[in-house]
Amino acid sequence: MPTVYKTASDRTKKSARWMVAWTDEFGNRRTRRGYTDRALSERLARQLEDAARARRDGTIDAAAERMADHSRRSLADHVADYRTFLTAKGNTAEHTDLTEARIEQAGQNAGWKTIADIDAATLSLHVERVRANGRGHATINHHLRAVKGFTRWLMTNHRLARDPLVGVKMLNVSTDRRRERRALDDDELARLLAAAGANESVTITKRYKRKVGPKKGEIRLGTRTFVIPRRDGLYLLAASTGFRFGEIKSLTTRSFDLDADPPTVTVEASYSKRRRRDVQPLRPDIALALRATLDATPRGEHVWPGLPHEMAQIIAADLAAAGIAVKDDAGRIIDFHALRHTFITRLARSGVTPKVAQTLARHSTITLTMDRYAHVALADTSKALAALPALPLVNAVANEAAVAATGTHGREVRQRAGSGAGPAHGPTSPNWAGTGPTSALRIAPDGHQESQRPQQRAGCNPGHSASTPANNASGAKRTAAASEGRRNSRKRRDLCARRHAVSSAANEEFLSEADGTRTRNHRIDSPVL
Repeated sequence: MPTVYKTASDRTKKSARWMVAWTDEFGNRRTRRGYTDRALSERLARQLEDAARARRDGTIDAAAERMADHSRRSLADHVADYRTFLTAKGNTAEHTDLTEARIEQAGQNAGWKTIADIDAATLSLHVERVRANGRGHATINHHLRAVKGFTRWLMTNHRLARDPLVGVKMLNVSTDRRRERRALDDDELARLLAAAGANESVTITKRYKRKVGPKKGEIRLGTRTFVIPRRDGLYLLAASTGFRFGEIKSLTTRSFDLDADPPTVTVEASYSKRRRRDVQPLRPDIALALRATLDATPRGEHVWPGLPHEMAQIIAADLAAAGIAVKDDAGRIIDFHALRHTFITRLARSGVTPKVAQTLARHSTITLTMDRYAHVALADTSKALAALPALPLVNAVANEAAVAATGTHGREVRQRAGSGAGPAHGPTSPNWAGTGPTSALRIAPDGHQESQRPQQRAGCNPGHSASTPANNASGAKRTAAASEGRRNSRKRRDLCARRHAVSSAANEEFLSEADGTRTRNHRIDSPVL
């Protein structure tokens, strides 16, 4: 039974709260503070007792109740739990800090207090705020990935019933690309390595924000000097493996196996962008050039310790010392990540297959490797065209062979040109004499001429020695027609004779050609006769 009571020290105090006691679903006696009003405290005690009884009976879903409890917690509590998850997963502290900062910034701009407030509509407020600060689509996508990863973790851990940002799409980076990189050619890379190896220290111009004083918040320009020994080996490794800055920063002497066949360098999964342990082969000459750098590093220590975040300014200073412009006429720049572009571009220029290039670049898709990182110049395409075999030139002999392949053998059909005996033939010819395409000569499937049915219907059958019932009927018709008038019969015989002469000449020409039945049919089907 639920009960309410006051402790001995609170019985004389009217402002003291009543204590509520009840039995939970596991049979344990529990207590909590209620209200200063006794009736409200008794009501709370009955509610807690009824809820515990419902959980024991199974009428209340415990998972749904826990999800409701999570929805009432503050957003900061869930972000702290997500940070613990990322750390236990093996992510670096830098990645964890950046992800946490982006989620907190999104919560502030969107006005999220609890995880129940998260939705796509309020996330657009954060996107607009980031865009108003001058950030491009690539930076906005980084913010979206951090927040979407957080909400996906909330759903998989049953803190939310569904992912509220599942329908949020990434922005198209190609429409708002702020930084277009270019690859270095072999001469520029050699000059950069020479300039970096000539001096271990490099001085850059740095922007500082005043933190104290009357000019707090103003930007001032200053200089800073960094001492990075063996910087040429750093650039050489980046241009020979395509490793990113964070991956190279994590390398120790144990990451290299220069005595293997082939030599290799390994990036651990916690530092690889795709969260896999990547083993990259090295060329023997590159391994030989890096051996002095590894010998100068204590065993087990980082090869390039303490690399600063200002590597873009540092490589810009080395480029200036080498006489190489950081930005070309097309607006493309060279920074540390451009060395990765250089590696993949050199693979493409060397004739490596796209699949092998994708494997060495450690990309998820071949499109990213070939479209984004492989920079092909006009000279490369010209060399590719020059490598093609020469095409055969079109000459008179080839033209004659092509004509012979059509079955005409270079001869003109006299009927097309209107030369020779007989009238011009065609549907529009004035001498067509009322004959259409149905009166053209046909070739039977066995290669012989078919009977001239139009001429038989016209009342003449020249050149046929065999007597058939059809021929006898035609002769009877001609006899009957002759009885009506000798003059009309003569005209009819003259017309049939002219038709037969033309048809016989065409038949002899077609049959004399050894081009096969199919070609003769094509020529005969055309409106020539």
